[in-house]
Amino acid sequence: MGFPYKRILCPIDFDENSVTALTEAVALARQADATVYVLHVVPMIIQPTGMPVYVDLYKSQEEAAWAKLRDLARKHLAATKYELLVQMGDPASVILRAERKLSPDLVVMATHGRRGFSRFFLGSVAEMLVRESNCPVLTVRPGVTNKALVGTWMTANPVTASPGEKLSSVEAKMRDGGFRTIPVLKDGQLVGIITDRDIRQHVGYLDHTEVGKAMSETLITVTPSTSIREAARLLRERKIGGLPVVEDGSLVGIVTTTDVLEAFTEAEEG
Repeated sequence: MGFPYKRILCPIDFDENSVTALTEAVALARQADATVYVLHVVPMIIQPTGMPVYVDLYKSQEEAAWAKLRDLARKHLAATKYELLVQMGDPASVILRAERKLSPDLVVMATHGRRGFSRFFLGSVAEMLVRESNCPVLTVRPGVTNKALVGTWMTANPVTASPGEKLSSVEAKMRDGGFRTIPVLKDGQLVGIITDRDIRQHVGYLDHTEVGKAMSETLITVTPSTSIREAARLLRERKIGGLPVVEDGSLVGIVTTTDVLEAFTEAEEG
């Protein structure tokens, strides 16, 4: 099937390269109102007898994979139709089997720029898929990322609200997505921000109160090229939980306290 694609399979291994591929898959899906199937394979060791070594370790890896997938969905799959999949086995075999079962119109996955096991998982596997897939395979060569900048850690294309929307609707969005802060747009322009704190101040009247009556119009924004440390400083000093990310006058993302902590934690571990 040619473009537009309606079913897109995106295997990922949670490194930044595969997240870049996921971003590409989401962009294609939004253009065509397609569904993205995000698949992570937990590799299993196979004994010489052909029986897998199945211990509690694999269960814990599976649970961790589900948690990571849900976090990726919150950050990258808002306003996109998607299905999350975790399977165990040989990565290449599992991905090919999923492709046969799901019959996607396109497979999107990262390749190149890896070392060690990641190279094995999404390097040689990508090459095998190109050879054996029944559908087109788009391999994404990631660009260089700067982990000191907001653009690396922000949630792109965040869920938004409108001034005329009822607080009950926004409260549902926050609950379903695990958000605490939602930017408010009017005619595509950022006009305010609504937080869970604002929602709590109108408990009992959520069905009758519009966002425009509860949102804050005092906006503190950053850009993708703002340093993550500057974002942390603004969040701390202003005692807020999130900052809209604006580029060329348009909202492109949101960076939260959780994102900043994740950035600092990775820097410490690195």
